[in-house]
Order: sequence, then C-alpha cells, then structure tokens
Amino acid sequence: MKIETVREINFFDIDSDQTLRVDAMARFFQEMAILHSIRVGAGPDVLFSRGVIWFLNRLEIQVVRYPLLGEKLKITTWSRGFRRHTGLREYCIESEKGLVAKGSSVWIFFDVHRKKIMKVPADIESLYQFESEKGFEDELVNWKTCGKIEPEKELTISIRYGDFDVNGHVNNTIYLGFIETLFHRTFVLGNKRLGNVKIRFAREISRSAESVRVGCNCVDGRYRFNIYDPTDGNRLYADGEFIAMD
Repeated sequence: MKIETVREINFFDIDSDQTLRVDAMARFFQEMAILHSIRVGAGPDVLFSRGVIWFLNRLEIQVVRYPLLGEKLKITTWSRGFRRHTGLREYCIESEKGLVAKGSSVWIFFDVHRKKIMKVPADIESLYQFESEKGFEDELVNWKTCGKIEPEKELTISIRYGDFDVNGHVNNTIYLGFIETLFHRTFVLGNKRLGNVKIRFAREISRSAESVRVGCNCVDGRYRFNIYDPTDGNRLYADGEFIAMD
C-alpha cells in the first residue's frame, strides 16, 4: 500500500535561492513514514504505549531537480517489508514537471525499556501491506559505510534548542542540514548542488552537546563525511557519502 500527500513548498522549506533544501526533503520523508504508521494503526502513540520505537538507521536521497518556492509536490511512501528488527521504506517526490527526488531508508525497531533492538511483533507487521517496488538498484541495508575518516575539510556547527525532537535527541533531518552546510561552505563548485547523499546514523546527539564537527574527504570523486563530537573525535554521530549534481 502506498501513501500519498500533496503539499506546497513554503518559505520554511527553501534556501536563499528559493529552492527546496535537502533537509526539507528528509523532513517530508520522515513525516510521511509517521503518517503511514498512523493510518495503519501503529503510530507513535501506539508504539510509546508499548515502550517501543522505530529509529532511523540509514537514509539515501537522490535529487533529480530542485523545485522552487510555491511548487506543489506529491510525496509518496511505501513499506517494502520487515526483516526481523529492520524495516525497509521507499519514498518519491514528484511535481507537475516530473520527478523531483527519490529516497530509501532503513529503520530499526527498538525496545526503549530494555534498551535493545527487538524483532518487529507479528501484530504490528500484520497491519502493513508491503510493496516490492525499489527506488534504487542497490540495497541500502547492504551499503558499506566509510566509518571514521581523516577529513580534508571540516567545520564546527552549533546545535540549537529547536534541533531536538520529542525523544530528546537532535532530529535526524538536522543531520542533513549539517551536510548541506558543509557542502556549500567548504566546496566552491560553481552552481552545483547535492545530487546524492547516503547517511548512516551511528548514535544520537544528546541535549548535553553544544556543537558538532562535520568533516569530509574525497575518494574517486565521491565525498565521504563524518559528523562527530568536537571534544572526542572518536564519538561518531553519523557517517556517509555525497556526490554533487552533474
């Protein structure tokens, strides 16, 4: 079963060029995942009452075109199924002008009280109708991440009060904002934009953190990045890679 919604790009979604930001795309994806779960009867309230949550482990976004302020978008999501404690989900953003972006994500089912990963319960799994359609040929769950790198370029970004979500951690979509900031502040690539980004969320950023360090290096035209604790370089919050648009 696919879930769709239509929304218009507003001022909170755009950058200084009046084009949709990548972190806004990630926010749309996250909101659609929540909406899907609510519609089938497994929304946040249901999960919280059982002491369990989904947390986002991996995300890939491929941008085809950056739409402008005021454009109407159709956003679609569907679940590809569960593999023990793992959920696979796909996304698509379209407009009247065609495909805007597509995404894929890997979610982990987690027992909050026991603080451990757990298999998705059968009664929750039965609520979903799965679709086999894939957004990407390669499975994101099989992607080998870069781990800790030696950055060639890096910067420190302050964490704001509004970056934290209901779980008391920096929201996953903010990580994409960190990557966009790194890309646009450290790379002078003409008018190029982010084309593809893959990210693995390694650990949460808690309320005690005041800033993060974001760094990257380049290997064969592909930029690998780390988001980490500036006071402890071994505390890795996320790693991944990005490619600029042609």
